[in-house]
Amino acid sequence: MADNNIKTAGSCLCGNITVAVDGTPMLMAQCHCRDCQKASGSGHMSQVFMPEEMVEISGDATGYSSTTDSGNTITRYFCPTCGGRVFGKNTLRKGVVAIPVGLFENRAWFKPNAVVYCRNRDDWDVTDESIPNFDAMPPPPPA
Repeated sequence: MADNNIKTAGSCLCGNITVAVDGTPMLMAQCHCRDCQKASGSGHMSQVFMPEEMVEISGDATGYSSTTDSGNTITRYFCPTCGGRVFGKNTLRKGVVAIPVGLFENRAWFKPNAVVYCRNRDDWDVTDESIPNFDAMPPPPPA
């Protein structure tokens, strides 16, 4: 990914949990998997994937873990007070934090470079066809 240093912060609905990022995202994506649809209450979730050392999280989040279709475990963390989703971690991508972009105050920098689980995309949820669209989750790039 081109040098796209992001420095921004945001919080859950009640402000008890804050998330700040400072660095270059590994990936910016929209996910149409059924779990992201349910977690977001919408047709997809827009997320930025950051190396853990570039993310500062303050406050106590509660996690809910589930198994992905590839057999990995994803844990979605949310605020126990307001229920706002604040970040996620997947055993497939150790050391990476996925953060829902709607959490941030400033989101003008977000430009997805992949759309995943398009096989689940509803007709009414239009996404950019000029960026790579995948029917499922593509394998992570080699380390």
